Amino acid sequence: MTSNTLKLNRADIETDAAEQFKTQAKRLRKALAARDVEISHAGSLELLAQSHGFRDWNTAVAMARRNIPTHVSDLGIGKRFAGSYLGHAVTGQIRSVTATPVGGVFRVEVHLDQAVDVVESKRFSGYRQRIASRINEHCEPVLSNGTSGPGLSIDLLLRDQPDA
Repeated sequence: MTSNTLKLNRADIETDAAEQFKTQAKRLRKALAARDVEISHAGSLELLAQSHGFRDWNTAVAMARRNIPTHVSDLGIGKRFAGSYLGHAVTGQIRSVTATPVGGVFRVEVHLDQAVDVVESKRFSGYRQRIASRINEHCEPVLSNGTSGPGLSIDLLLRDQPDA
């Protein structure tokens, strides 16, 4: 499964994840300063989030604070989400969710806030912003037959709207 979730157990989630991240960011900032690399506190927070595979600091904190894994029954048209697509941390809006003939497999269409390059070549790029993917009932990417595969993972439903 391609996912950008932190490996936290239940005890870690009950402590304030934002405080844990801030402590790690302070250590990162000190380590960089010891190597004559100056960075702001906000910059160290962003670097820390990216080092864990998240797009930004806000996404990292939201993912660490989640208490209940996303389930396909929680999804709905217009809901915002954070997750991953082919190894890229993404956020976006759900456009549709439909069941497929294969039990436990659902087709989801989303519009990403920012397009992602799905081509691994230095010669050209292939950006995608509107994607369709198959997921299981736990919102993990699967192939059309229901076995694990590459694609979209919906890890967290978001409440806030993207900045205009």
